[in-house]
Amino acid sequence: MKALTCLVLLGGIAPSAFAICPQPVPKACSAYFEHDAVFIGTVLSQRRSDDYLSFRIRVSRVLRGKVGSTAEVYTGNDSARLLWEVGREYVVFASRANGRLESSNDCGPLSEPVRVAETVAQIDALRGVPDAVIEGEVLAAQPDGPGVAGIQLEVRGRQGQTYRVRTGLDGLFALRVPPGRYQVVVDPEILQPSDYSWLDPASVGLAAGQCAQLQFVAKQGVRSNHLMQPRK
Repeated sequence: MKALTCLVLLGGIAPSAFAICPQPVPKACSAYFEHDAVFIGTVLSQRRSDDYLSFRIRVSRVLRGKVGSTAEVYTGNDSARLLWEVGREYVVFASRANGRLESSNDCGPLSEPVRVAETVAQIDALRGVPDAVIEGEVLAAQPDGPGVAGIQLEVRGRQGQTYRVRTGLDGLFALRVPPGRYQVVVDPEILQPSDYSWLDPASVGLAAGQCAQLQFVAKQGVRSNHLMQPRK
């Protein structure tokens, strides 16, 4: 895992100089739906103040939301700030707050200029996908401890559906569901939500093509009774 330099909530500006990387590392199928504006753009200039940095961006393609031919994107002048370079092209994931577009570093490949084509291809592939995915990991220690196998999670839908999924040897789980709103239920004696996760498992809303990424941490007694494998 990268150093603790990123904000727990994607698209927000950190309230202080300390922030943490969101976990699991955000994927295109989650970040695309969780932001108001997603577009490809080249950084033209940067301004800095005591509280924030702002980037003027020439927009080449809008993937989500409404954005003009140029855009101003703000990021907190703290450890969660975007590390964009003038002249480089990025896929921008931004939320509208305080009357402007705000974003932050996701500590993963979505923020890397060398992965622009790959990220855009992943976003384009979401079109026409009829269902959604609830996925994540159960770890022995947050945010990047070994995975815990054999843990069952229950997913309840607003229409009365109930699904169950169990973690594999690497602690990962994935469940394909229809679009809708869900609650991911775990036994509090066994698991607790990770402090590094940016989603509330009690209320997970999913559109077609969207994935919800969750992280849970196993209690100490549970860890010793289940097979654990190092994370890849």
